[in-house]
Amino acid sequence: MKNLFKNLIKKRKANKSNRGVYIQDKELLHTDFQVGSNFKYVIDVEKRKIIILPSDNKSHNTVSKRKLKNDVKPVIDIRNKEAISLFKDCQFMQVEIFGDEIIIEGFSSVEEGKTEKQSLNSVKKGQKITDIKQFLKVQKKSCIRLSSKDLQQAVGNIEVQTASITSFVQSDQPITSNVKYIQNALENLKIPLQVVSLFSGAGLFDFAFKEQGFDIVFALEKDSDIAKTYRYNLGDIVTADIREFDKSKIPFAPVIIGGSPCKGFSNANRKSKFLDNPNNLLVREYIECVKKVNPYIFVLENVPQILTAGEGQFFNEIKQALPEFKISSNVVSTAGYGDFQDRKRAIIIGSRLETINLPEPSLKPSQYKTVREAFKGITEQTPNQKDVSKPKKITLERMKHVKPGGNIFDIPEHLRPKGQHSDMYKRLELDKVSVTIVNPRKAMLLHPSENRILSIREACRLFSLPDSYVFKSSLSKMQESIANAVPVQFGKMIAKTIKNTILKFNIRNREIPAF
Repeated sequence: MKNLFKNLIKKRKANKSNRGVYIQDKELLHTDFQVGSNFKYVIDVEKRKIIILPSDNKSHNTVSKRKLKNDVKPVIDIRNKEAISLFKDCQFMQVEIFGDEIIIEGFSSVEEGKTEKQSLNSVKKGQKITDIKQFLKVQKKSCIRLSSKDLQQAVGNIEVQTASITSFVQSDQPITSNVKYIQNALENLKIPLQVVSLFSGAGLFDFAFKEQGFDIVFALEKDSDIAKTYRYNLGDIVTADIREFDKSKIPFAPVIIGGSPCKGFSNANRKSKFLDNPNNLLVREYIECVKKVNPYIFVLENVPQILTAGEGQFFNEIKQALPEFKISSNVVSTAGYGDFQDRKRAIIIGSRLETINLPEPSLKPSQYKTVREAFKGITEQTPNQKDVSKPKKITLERMKHVKPGGNIFDIPEHLRPKGQHSDMYKRLELDKVSVTIVNPRKAMLLHPSENRILSIREACRLFSLPDSYVFKSSLSKMQESIANAVPVQFGKMIAKTIKNTILKFNIRNREIPAF
């Protein structure tokens, strides 16, 4: 099933039941909670909450069903005295349904002298209740967090502490004291989800990691104009040249990410080193930062040639420079992970925990998303849509000759510019995946049907970036920075893979308190 991680599908008030926790909702049909799946209880390391993990053990809890006329409705049903005890003092409950998890919270009214019925009667007639906290002063009493196969993958096949809610709630002990004890124990987890970002640019790679729950503790970008976009959307960023920056000022984080530019792929031989090539100086700077910070994991995103240059010599030099890391590499198309462009990238991941391999692409070429899907709903009012270079008269004349899927060689020879390359004047096709997005102004990357280059927002859409992420630098810098970015869905997949490795390590190496 398509991953719907973090997307809220529905939030509603729930009725209390004296028999336990019981949820039936048609929206569950759009989640990972399908009829017949199993789950078990464990601690959510990241959120510090009680969760339920899926289990292959058929004797564990099962998502049941309720038959309808023409369909069935998945049902989450927990019937035990511990669940009843957990919500015993709550006046009412709220359910949040996500694609891969359900959060059930218990509340009690703190409005003096009011019962639940009186409090809810204060809501205006016809007012839709979307969040209890929006209209009623409440105090959260307890919370159960149910999570689907995404979290099961996070712990893999390792042995973890699993039990029913009995492990965390005793009938003769206050709930709050147990929760506090769990939280205190979790404060000492060895690896938090924190990132140092280098060559941060406009921040798309960082945004992907933040979407997966990471905190960016430090970001570095040389270009102060490009950094305006990062600062507007993500927060603080240091603007400095990494070659001159005092690396001792980079704070520790368990993860370092970055895509250092490099161009020195030729004119090398067995006697010369790629890392000594002046064109690859920034790769060496990235390596020096990794050595200085000594993270548990690093991610280096780059062009595929970094793995093949010198018959693998360049990549071998990187591995030799960082011998304490288990290093894996992949060359993949970002379209295979749900992005709108067929962008080939090399990903190098070093880990001091265990070898980290990226999952196989989730989409086949026949399933790739299209330009038409990416551009759906764009209007003149969409942020950055008006940020587009206007063509000169001769440029406009050239554009008129290029058909969808065509390029500079569609232009009559007497009109062509001097520099001729098949990537120039490339026109996208609406019902196909996009080609790799480069600087749309320099390459003259054309709109599928209009005689102009792509706008900044159209380029952003092809990087799977939401419209709420607004570019703020000069037009030329916007075009430069989006071309050098990491597509968001691809970045989220990398972040999720690293997150799962960290969660698995933390679960394996923590001491779970006995109750």
